[in-house]
Amino acid sequence: MVKLNEEMQKALSGLLFLATASKEGIPNVAPMGANIIVDDETLIISDNFMKKTIANIKENPLVAINVADCRACSLQFKGKAEYVTEGDYFEITKKWMAEKMPNIKPKGAVVIKFVEIYSVKPGDNAGKLLETDD
Repeated sequence: MVKLNEEMQKALSGLLFLATASKEGIPNVAPMGANIIVDDETLIISDNFMKKTIANIKENPLVAINVADCRACSLQFKGKAEYVTEGDYFEITKKWMAEKMPNIKPKGAVVIKFVEIYSVKPGDNAGKLLETDD
């Protein structure tokens, strides 16, 4: 898995856009704000209201993420997602949500491990692969 540095972790803990696709390739992108950085290779997103996103992840685990402030963090993250409704990652999610948003009870959690990072900064390196787990 790709390791996230401190700057990447900070960017991913804020507002981001998660792109998924169904097994037929029909895309979906949705804003996400309940994000938990577990370690330097794992991001959890609390499932509070997701429908199409979860359906897509169950059919096709490949995801892409851009952070809302792409000027501060000009990176695109690609990874593999898993949807969980029990276990350690879900327990972390429930505890975090109880502290941050006590009125919202998560239905599950999207656990993402990153496999590639690309530049989205304008210029000659736009679209350049910066890191991969290959």
